[in-house]
Amino acid sequence: MPEELHICVDSNEASSHRDLLNYLRLSGVTVDIKKLTVCDYVVSDRVGVERKDAGDFLGSIMDGRLFSQAKAMAEAYEKPIIILEGTISRALKRSAIKPASVYGALSSVALDYGISVLPTEDIDSTAMLLQRLAYREQAKDNRAIQLRAVDRSLPLNKQQLFLLSGFPQIGTASAEDLLESFDTPLRVIEELASAEIKISASGKTKKLKGPLTEVGGIGPTIVEYAQTLLKSSYRVACSENLD
Repeated sequence: MPEELHICVDSNEASSHRDLLNYLRLSGVTVDIKKLTVCDYVVSDRVGVERKDAGDFLGSIMDGRLFSQAKAMAEAYEKPIIILEGTISRALKRSAIKPASVYGALSSVALDYGISVLPTEDIDSTAMLLQRLAYREQAKDNRAIQLRAVDRSLPLNKQQLFLLSGFPQIGTASAEDLLESFDTPLRVIEELASAEIKISASGKTKKLKGPLTEVGGIGPTIVEYAQTLLKSSYRVACSENLD
């Protein structure tokens, strides 16, 4: 069990919400301020948190930011979370967006990207929730913060875990299970690339076949993400980003 809790906070978020940081520090959390490319807060190797007040949430639906952020969060963290701060009904009174669009977006975030949306009343409630998330991940489950930037002074086994946990929806725990089963990162990647996914006649059900079925938490969706990453053309992906 770690002696103290740590939360990594994006530098822009930190400069805008010093009262939230003060709450975290007073509750015994060590706050590390860094420039984060994905999420506003990181509380463990698998949990990245984006904080949005209700007005910003509605704005991000209208300008499309929400879905690009959701995609990046789902790719970077096994358990991404959006903290939705404030009251949606109040924000809707000052916005032209329709309620159905808001709840459609919430449905998409949950079902298409696997992101949990946790409501809070205000900034104090958000700070309290972040502290409890850190406690749950670090003190109870003994998970450490891991940003996606490798420290080459790490032991070889830690670098191997870092490599595999960079795959979409594969966190450190799943990476460790994969290495326990297949021993080397190369063998893990070979299994991910060659795994067969059987699709039912209706097209609605997918079932993973082969050795990966013996690894807990690895299913068709994770394997499909990995195969897309491994088998897609880099040149084509670059050209699509330019369109």
